[in-house]
Amino acid sequence: MTGPPEVSWAQVHAYRLERHHLIQRAAKKDITRVVGDISGVQAQVMSAAEMQVGVRAECRPADVRDALWKKKTLAKTWLMRGTLHLVPSSELPVFAAAMSARWMRATNAWLKFVQMSESELYAVVDDIGAALDDRPLTREELIAKVAKGRPSRIQEALKSGWGGLLKPVARKGLLCFGPSKGSSVTFVNPRKWLPAWREIDPVEALTEMARRYLRSYGPATRDDFGRWWGNWQGVGKAAWTGLEQELTPVSIEGRRADILATEVKALTSKKTPASAQLLPAFDPYLMGHSTREHLFDSRYRARVSRVAGWISPVVLIDGRVEGTWTHEVKKKQLVITIEPFTRIPAKVKPRLRERASEIGEALGFSGAAVKVSV
Repeated sequence: MTGPPEVSWAQVHAYRLERHHLIQRAAKKDITRVVGDISGVQAQVMSAAEMQVGVRAECRPADVRDALWKKKTLAKTWLMRGTLHLVPSSELPVFAAAMSARWMRATNAWLKFVQMSESELYAVVDDIGAALDDRPLTREELIAKVAKGRPSRIQEALKSGWGGLLKPVARKGLLCFGPSKGSSVTFVNPRKWLPAWREIDPVEALTEMARRYLRSYGPATRDDFGRWWGNWQGVGKAAWTGLEQELTPVSIEGRRADILATEVKALTSKKTPASAQLLPAFDPYLMGHSTREHLFDSRYRARVSRVAGWISPVVLIDGRVEGTWTHEVKKKQLVITIEPFTRIPAKVKPRLRERASEIGEALGFSGAAVKVSV
């Protein structure tokens, strides 16, 4: 009896690099498709999100903003892990429906913190969605509409700067970001703001999200998916149950993981191209699994995963993290400083300089100077 196909981590990295558009950048016209292929980019720091798109497609931050606010082909809202993401607007109904398939119930401690009962919380969530349409409202304007006639304790909860009451509204598909008014963010109802909306069965939507996840982050385990999605109780098991007839196991150097059966040939036949990338902060390539031990040695964890959940910009060589980098502007030139974990091979440095130049061009500079610190 034969066991599952054996693959190397080098093959896995090559597969994921290609699916993440990190082997060859896509054209500017494909921004929305690129974001969809990796199931969204993390956007709690908008400049990082714009750069995440920019290392995958030949575009500038203004192109990402146009897709969000003018063309409306992208949408910004709270999704996986309770974190802001940019996703294709046409796919937001799938994300929202999948979010409702496994709902993380409000804990007694959190309800006590916001001084609400569970019924009050859900009433506020529904009323926030009902207060929004296709006209962007600032937080203050939204609070004024929803807080009217409610106790002061609920009004205070609505003013929370952490979006605690807005995230559940977003996950129900009743709220996304609109274009800013000056320095103030705004919110709209995506069902009225976006060109189209459709209702999708929540269970089918969760299965579809797991299917999309595996196409770009596979091979992986159900725990990996749960960590990527948000660690809601039972979400990994539910997603894998929905995909049961489509999955096949593989062995990654002795470690079991699953992949879509239709992807086995693409994975096992994958050659490992020489590649080097400079990935921005919070890059999706690093966010897809329950651990990152396959990406870098644990002794470098603190340099990659910093305090308060901050994920550093990293140097990626052949799919593995081999250092971090920073950037600053000096005399109207973008200067990128690379801090490798170990010595960077001489043959790799030209590729890193090419990546640095691409980042410089994407940010509107004629090029970038690269300083390698050893």
